[in-house]
Amino acid sequence: MKSKSTSNVWLDEDDAEELTGKELDHPEGRWLQDGQPIETRKGQAAFRARLRKKQVNMLIDPDILDYFRQKAGQRGYQTLINRTLRESMERESLLDAVRKVVREELHHTD
Repeated sequence: MKSKSTSNVWLDEDDAEELTGKELDHPEGRWLQDGQPIETRKGQAAFRARLRKKQVNMLIDPDILDYFRQKAGQRGYQTLINRTLRESMERESLLDAVRKVVREELHHTD
């Protein structure tokens, strides 16, 4: 069984190499799986599934969007929004864990 190279694996779209066209396995740009052509629809679905992120449509206040665009510069504002949401989620989890420990300690001291 072949080992897949991980040199081109990325978790953040800002870390992805720019596509030049050489990434396509076929001159007409057909989708290939194990070297065999597959339907465009199946190839696109497989590609999206490998991105590890889900596309969503959201309504965001203009001032919030402007803030993240300005903070990120030319590109990467979506990544910055994602990172901010993740940090908020992790901070909430950490707060819950601290509260639990404090409650347990208070219970043991009674």
